[in-house]
Amino acid sequence: MEDACVREGLYGDERAVTLCAGPYEATVLPGIGGHVVALRDTVRDLRLLREPLDVADDLAAYRRDPIPYGIPLLFPPNRIADGTFTCCGETYRLPINEPARHNSLHGFFARGPWQVSSLGARGGVARLLLRRQLRAGDEEYGYFPHRLTLALSYELSGQGLRHAVRVRNDGDRPAPLMVGFHTALRVPFAAAAAAGDCDVFVSIGEKWQLSLRGLPTGRRMPRDLMQEAIAQGHGDAGAQPIDALFSAQPRDGRNLCRVRDRSTGLAVVYATDDAFRNWMLWNGDAQSGFFCAEPMTCLVNAPNLDLPWDVSGMRTLAPGASWVGACTLGVEPAVG
Repeated sequence: MEDACVREGLYGDERAVTLCAGPYEATVLPGIGGHVVALRDTVRDLRLLREPLDVADDLAAYRRDPIPYGIPLLFPPNRIADGTFTCCGETYRLPINEPARHNSLHGFFARGPWQVSSLGARGGVARLLLRRQLRAGDEEYGYFPHRLTLALSYELSGQGLRHAVRVRNDGDRPAPLMVGFHTALRVPFAAAAAAGDCDVFVSIGEKWQLSLRGLPTGRRMPRDLMQEAIAQGHGDAGAQPIDALFSAQPRDGRNLCRVRDRSTGLAVVYATDDAFRNWMLWNGDAQSGFFCAEPMTCLVNAPNLDLPWDVSGMRTLAPGASWVGACTLGVEPAVG
């Protein structure tokens, strides 16, 4: 086995770049949001992410809705009420793409194409850098009029995947900065395991009450029994549907989600840096074999909340400044 390599080919019928290092393979689709859609341990037959081709024979359904698969970038994350907010004296009006609740949902960088800026392998690490610019004349610029350069970087080694987003403000005024990832972990992740073999831990803290529109009311509330089990490290990802927002509460210096498989003695560990101060947890109908642990820099609907920015996580990026947020995903021996 080569220490590290990069291959270009197809995933289904879509152009793909696959990074290889140690036992891992990570597949990225530059043409659809620049997402990682697959991360596999080929030696131990593990699939760490919910993949589009697990569900459909082609990518048509994924192209319509890529959000619940792999690791889509969210900018801004989750929901903005009525698609409207005001920041630094400027009012923004985003598309309403959740009409039943009259919200803007999941931002505007998760679906379009990204440019491959560089790729290669060296020293046991395979790397891919994707780039996308927001400029006058772009559709998205019409409702977020800031000149931005975004970069998605992927580094795969024998320890797993590091993925990061860098945002640079190329304009002449502050730009709102709200970032997240809609990471869909596969449960179970081992081919021979059953969902009942797995338990879930997420370093969640306070729970934020959500309205029927999926928006924070500004109130905290107690965690229910399933959520408390997740906080203690023995949550059942398939016990019942979950769609809940929490502040992050790192444990032993780590902010993470861990899916432990008792049958194999292995755990999939998704860890974030301290830029991500909140978790959105979602598992659809609880029967579809995935658990989304979504790290976010801010609360849902942050710019519209009557909360201090140091609580909501709302911030701006100064002209000429850059910001980076990074996460890691890999397999570790199970503990506990």
